[in-house]
Amino acid sequence: MDYTPTLDYIAAYWPRLVRRQPRDQGTLIGLPQPYVVPSDGAMFNEMYYWDSYFTALGLVETEQEPLIAGMAENMAYLYRRFGVIPNASRYYFLSRSQPPFSTAMIRLAYAAKTRAGDPQADRWLARQMRLAEAEHATVWLGTQQPHARLVHAGLSRYFDINFLDILASCESGWDHSTRCDERWLDHLPVDLNSILYAREGDFAWFHEKRGEHEQAAAWQARAATRAATMRDLLWDEAQGCFFDYDYRNGQRTPHPSLAAFYPLWAGWATPDQAARFVAAWLPRFTQPGGLVTTLEERVGRQWAWPNGWAPLQWIAATGLERYGYAAEAQRVMRVWCDTCATVFAETGTMWEKYNVVAPGAHAEGGVYGMVTGFGWTNGVFRDFTRRLASA
Repeated sequence: MDYTPTLDYIAAYWPRLVRRQPRDQGTLIGLPQPYVVPSDGAMFNEMYYWDSYFTALGLVETEQEPLIAGMAENMAYLYRRFGVIPNASRYYFLSRSQPPFSTAMIRLAYAAKTRAGDPQADRWLARQMRLAEAEHATVWLGTQQPHARLVHAGLSRYFDINFLDILASCESGWDHSTRCDERWLDHLPVDLNSILYAREGDFAWFHEKRGEHEQAAAWQARAATRAATMRDLLWDEAQGCFFDYDYRNGQRTPHPSLAAFYPLWAGWATPDQAARFVAAWLPRFTQPGGLVTTLEERVGRQWAWPNGWAPLQWIAATGLERYGYAAEAQRVMRVWCDTCATVFAETGTMWEKYNVVAPGAHAEGGVYGMVTGFGWTNGVFRDFTRRLASA
């Protein structure tokens, strides 16, 4: 399929998503650097935490690439000012965060600075990573209000200062899904703890790069301990799948979802676990238009059947590549790009989410309806087409 019209649209669309908001205005929090929002419509006109990383993937090696470092700096600014990187840059989002991709964002920006020959790149990296270490300790490993996330066996949960399950689900980014039986505060999510494992690896990389071998080893040991616990609690040997863990009741919650690909993306799954999972579950998640978010359908749940989402396609494809499943990863990327390009040809725009079970049919809109734009869809599409072209 010819992806050129879609790529041309994305390239022309980026300026419509860039915002400059140096001062607070109403509920909108001012940020020092320009940033990219998900949509240029009435919704989502603030900078979001995890959205920004997947959007930034599409800015690599474009004229907008400096925005990546700017958004990483905005995250650091929010942490310095509020002690948390909120869900998004609105005052009413300060009660929670979002999946913590800040270290991945920092590394993406650092790579861009290095390519550009920035002489201050290493100093910039040190400032950003030390703040990320503080965020890791105070927010994601917090044990009491306002950050009571570290709750069981060294693993963390999604949280909200109001102690409401529905708002904790919003911190997960999966608002709303069929995971966790409406009891998000009682679960150790497989995606969150995989991200925390990846962050600990990022901190080890940073200290090793600086020759700080003792600190690097300490972070590697923390990551290894987390991995061992996750293999014990989150892996279901009988089903060959990774699940969220209900620590209140001491059992895994049996709702298969694409969150099960996070252990492959993060790299803590054993080769045998990865092989069993890919053989048993990749075919079940694979649909004509891409990977479906869950195998359960429930009215009003947008993070469920029949929807597919760009960030989860990216996590799955990247995890498959990491474990040597190159052909499977390329198929995931190509099918997703075909779906996006086909719907673009029909509608003239990119969308927040897609019906991957019946491509072209209406997706489940959930609470927010169908939103066009769209930051992370554009970012993942461009990243996938670049990777496919170089394969």
